[in-house]
Amino acid sequence: MKDLHTEENGAASVLIIFMMLVLVTLGAFSITAARVNYVFSGKALDWKTEYYECDALAEEFLMDFDAALAKAERGTAEAVSDRNGAAELTPESLERQFNSMYRNKILMELNSVRERYPGMDINEDGTVVSVTVSAGGKSRIEIKAAALPFRYSFDGTTAVLDKDGRRYSILEWKQSQLRNEGNAVQEPLWDGIVH
Repeated sequence: MKDLHTEENGAASVLIIFMMLVLVTLGAFSITAARVNYVFSGKALDWKTEYYECDALAEEFLMDFDAALAKAERGTAEAVSDRNGAAELTPESLERQFNSMYRNKILMELNSVRERYPGMDINEDGTVVSVTVSAGGKSRIEIKAAALPFRYSFDGTTAVLDKDGRRYSILEWKQSQLRNEGNAVQEPLWDGIVH
């Protein structure tokens, strides 16, 4: 009589079936992981594209803001050189007068910039502006910038350019993106503060 427990004819078949199940499982996992990576890389590409488009619009706004300040500065500097009877004024009163003129010219120039950026907020004296730019997607950048004081000092009747060449300072630069498409909650990416 044969002992059924000592036969090993089916062990190779069971091992092959087990190996096939492991290979099929690993293959299915690999295909699923590749699909997930493909979807996430597509979303990352879309996000980067939106972010850099939005960042380019923000930089374009800063160029427009700087151009408006340059026009206001040029108009004020020309007014300094064309001014008659300024010799009887003290340099301090002359500087106050031209700083006031500069702020008025900034307001005038920023109103033309506002046509291009309708949501732009300007404070009363025109020294601080706030705007939100978006490339139409889920990313947006909120910018708050301040016009620096008139860059010229006065020696009698002429204006002399100071050493610091900046016309504005960025007070805030907040980047945010929608968390998901189902709600309109913005998730801040960077609040403009360097830690």
